[in-house]
Amino acid sequence: METVKKILQFIWENTVLTIEIAVSLFGLMFILGLLLYLFARFSRNTFAKTLGLRAEIFLTAWIGAPVHELGHAVFCMLFGHKITRIRLFTPNSEDGTLGMVEHTFNKRNVYHRIGSFFIGAGPIIFGSVIILLLLNFLMPGGKQLINLLQQDSFAIHQTETGIASYLHMVFNSIWTVTKSMFTTENLHNWRFWVFLYITLSIAAHMELSPADLKEMGIGFLFIFLIMFIITLIFNLFFNHLKNILLYTVPLIAYLNQLLFFALILSINYFLVSYFVISIFTLIFRQKLISPFTR
Repeated sequence: METVKKILQFIWENTVLTIEIAVSLFGLMFILGLLLYLFARFSRNTFAKTLGLRAEIFLTAWIGAPVHELGHAVFCMLFGHKITRIRLFTPNSEDGTLGMVEHTFNKRNVYHRIGSFFIGAGPIIFGSVIILLLLNFLMPGGKQLINLLQQDSFAIHQTETGIASYLHMVFNSIWTVTKSMFTTENLHNWRFWVFLYITLSIAAHMELSPADLKEMGIGFLFIFLIMFIITLIFNLFFNHLKNILLYTVPLIAYLNQLLFFALILSINYFLVSYFVISIFTLIFRQKLISPFTR
């Protein structure tokens, strides 16, 4: 009986440790994905109630939607899912969709199942990579900004701190990068404005729909199971502080930095568009619109 209790206690401790690692690795990604979805939704509601969805399509969707769908498609190919239908940009006025990627997979294949997580998160991962490339090749002084992101991501990784301090450090990093972007020199450089427009368009459509979040959840169950097994092995035979999963933290931290950057762009896009549109609705309709409901 005592042996059974020890085994159950060990399994419970391993489960708690796995949950802690999973939250540290993926928790912020889920939150950022949800926030990106909400602010993109608020922007769409603002346009739909005033200028119509076509206005947003002409402004940002023709760039952002194809990048969003390519994010799904790329990870479908990487994880062996068969793409049965793909539409990078086909605006549908009835259901509000701008494109689609339909795919099939073997439900008994663990690799395919894990892929569901990355396929669902594809738009924010792929969109972040595109923004990184734009930073490097288009943004004036972009390489210096990338170095800042890299230095801060490693600094955050090496600092043992709580979630509140972690978020504070990340926000400080993003604020530093943002201030470095909006310099007098950049404001007079056409490359900066092209970069800003393209990245705003991408960030405004990096949202994860409920279907994307559901797909991520299904894939994450299999990821968590593998993480549990890896953690169990390290607890039994090695030092749990040297768990191989912990070595992915700098990469995840770097991705989260980019997601924060995309979120800031998405929030700015919403605030600016809502402010400008609200002026016209007050003048011509004598009322304010709510961006939080359809």
